[in-house]
Amino acid sequence: MELNKLERQLKLLELLIDNQHLTIAEIAEFVGVSVRSVYRYIQFYENLGFEVFNDQGIYSIGHNSPFIASVSQKMHFTSEELATLGEMIARADANNPVVNKLKYKFRNVYGLDFRSDEFRFDKRISENIETLKRAIKGKKQCVLQKYNSLNSKEMRDRFVEPFQFLSSTNEIRCYEPESDMCKTFKVTRIKGNVVCKDKKWEFTDRHVSYFTDIFGFSGEKVSKVILRLTTVSKTILMEEYGLDETRFVKEDDYHFLVHLPICNNKGAGRFVLGLIDEVEIVKGNSLKQYVDDIIQIFLQRK
Repeated sequence: MELNKLERQLKLLELLIDNQHLTIAEIAEFVGVSVRSVYRYIQFYENLGFEVFNDQGIYSIGHNSPFIASVSQKMHFTSEELATLGEMIARADANNPVVNKLKYKFRNVYGLDFRSDEFRFDKRISENIETLKRAIKGKKQCVLQKYNSLNSKEMRDRFVEPFQFLSSTNEIRCYEPESDMCKTFKVTRIKGNVVCKDKKWEFTDRHVSYFTDIFGFSGEKVSKVILRLTTVSKTILMEEYGLDETRFVKEDDYHFLVHLPICNNKGAGRFVLGLIDEVEIVKGNSLKQYVDDIIQIFLQRK
């Protein structure tokens, strides 16, 4: 049916947007088409004007593609709109899984804070996030005014080239010329404003991206694991970690496979150990060893 074809195209498009780890073969498996079809669809998107990238065989579509940029603009919220939405979500039933999933998404995408009983919205933080987004898009240098560093225990202005938000907009990856290092800055520690300069990036070749996995751990290196999940553990990944339905490959009515990029064994290990009867590590020797070591330590304490 034509509808099924459209569904596959949209599913493929979703997987390709900012893809950082899925190979063509893995994408084909997720979508349920041949590898040849995936290549044909990618060429089709490129012909339509989508921004297609190929990083050593990892294909992705950028947010600056006209269609995606247009949709994103239509979904843009002002500070006042975000404050209102946040208050509405905070007042909703906390036991409703859909409400919790909304909280997760709004926290990660817009930096809203639902951790306390009373919802808090900081207009300055929201405006700083918007300024940083514009700086990344325009490849501009910035000053983070009155940045409160826990490491140096001082508050001062930091001159940086911001180039990547991590999984939450509360963390921004920047290159700092003063230290000649790429660092991760927390937006909530910027006690002043973010000032966007007219000057373009000068040190693009020194920008080292970080990846943040779904368990909240970040790093420059990413390893891949495959987990076999029951319906219970699949539901937890979706509701508590915001993983989309399209990421799961159904084996039977009760078991599902999921391919996950991880930066640290701790996050994934805690998930597996907490659901030891509901999760099987199919691929990921390092993760298997980590889980086995933790189990042995626990048994020795008995």
